[in-house]
Amino acid sequence: MQISLFVDPNRSKTLQRQVVDQIRRMILTGRLKGGDPMPGSRALATQLGVSRNTVIIAYEHLVSEGYLVVRPNLGTFVTDELPDQSLNATPSGSVPKAAATGRRGPGMLDRIADRAFPVQELRNAAAGRLHTDFWLGRVDPEVFPVAEWRRILDLKLRFGHRALTEYGDPQGLAELRRAIADHLGPARGISCTEQEVVITAGSQEALMLIARAAEGEARVFLHEDPGYGGAIHLCARSGVECRPVPVDREGLIVEALPEEPGAMLYVTPSHQFPTGVTLSLARRLELLAWAERTDSLIVEDDYDGDFRHDGSPLTALRGIDTTGRVLFVGTFSKSLSPVLRIGYIVGTAAAARTLGRWKQLLTNGPPWHMQATLADFMESGAFARHLRRIRRVYHDRRDALIAAIERHFPGSEILGRRGGMHIAWRLPDHRCARRLQRQALMRGIGIYTAEDGGACLSPGNDRHRDLLMLGYAAVPEGRIRAAIADLAAIAGET
Repeated sequence: MQISLFVDPNRSKTLQRQVVDQIRRMILTGRLKGGDPMPGSRALATQLGVSRNTVIIAYEHLVSEGYLVVRPNLGTFVTDELPDQSLNATPSGSVPKAAATGRRGPGMLDRIADRAFPVQELRNAAAGRLHTDFWLGRVDPEVFPVAEWRRILDLKLRFGHRALTEYGDPQGLAELRRAIADHLGPARGISCTEQEVVITAGSQEALMLIARAAEGEARVFLHEDPGYGGAIHLCARSGVECRPVPVDREGLIVEALPEEPGAMLYVTPSHQFPTGVTLSLARRLELLAWAERTDSLIVEDDYDGDFRHDGSPLTALRGIDTTGRVLFVGTFSKSLSPVLRIGYIVGTAAAARTLGRWKQLLTNGPPWHMQATLADFMESGAFARHLRRIRRVYHDRRDALIAAIERHFPGSEILGRRGGMHIAWRLPDHRCARRLQRQALMRGIGIYTAEDGGACLSPGNDRHRDLLMLGYAAVPEGRIRAAIADLAAIAGET
């Protein structure tokens, strides 16, 4: 192995002392840890351009101080236990941080590190204590098409050759963009070509790219109330004013939108997050008219739109947009796995090129082998078969959940039952949702209020604070029924 050392023959210190001081400092600062192997004396001498004796003498000095240990037939290693006097020692040649930099107090990196801001919670911290967890957005690992995915991935790795060692198009692999365009036509009513698609590392990166591209143009960020916290937190950090827009049983209330120009609106029309309601066709048309009237941009997030359990899905906003006001964001995190980190944006060809340039500045695209595997998976028809299979699974689990709630909690209000991977549940008789949540947690059942499930509510939005969110995609039917029965017993005790 090599370690980062540098010696200067023009310094007043001997070469041996420079090697000793730098290795000691690396050990004291944790860059070399107990048990780490040291380079052989000949290899380190060659690296530094010094005689081997210089390194041998330096090693012997550090062994005598207790920093290194020689293990016969194995080599030289950092000791597992530092000498006591070194624990509070200042490494030779070092100076206090403030003196070295000529300033007092924390530096820029310290000030950056001290900035706290909210982010979207990606996992349930209590999951280890739960026997049944209705955490939102979780995909059932048992339904992932492992065999088919492994077969295609193995072919890509074996025969990828040049593609495995070259940078790709930052806008994304052409074959995957084409496959996505072919999928969106019948599935979402979006007529597009590969030139209008940008591949991203999931929907959150898609939102970040859009926010960066809209800097200087978008004067205000509008979002649903309640709405998806990940988008709201991101835009709040972008320095744009954020304003909530209320939601009712038909989705976003278009009449509540401001008439001032230059807004960017984030909306989840197919399955509103978190309430689960679907934006009506009338309001979709009103929304597009508003965007044209105010010269505003609509970001349509179709986060779990692959799952429609009852009836046909309405055509996406992007599908009926005739003036280029909508950017459509999709992801494979819910239909396949979030580990793939593959999502996409659909816009005009010009917008896609601009977003691709932003992508090039940031990450230059997801890994080729994942894009290529997904492209083949879609083109072969395996993705369509996979969707048909898991739609049946999730449909049955949704039915089991709704039936159990209606049996044990008659009079409940259930929203979002037509599609997606979760429902919103309002308890009958206005019982306290948060109290039931706390009691359920003590019994090993995870249920979540809108805020705990990843949504943001404005301070004045009390109507949605009593909603409970239950994700059912990763919970087997038997466990769903047992958990709701347990919740009924818990509610009966209070």
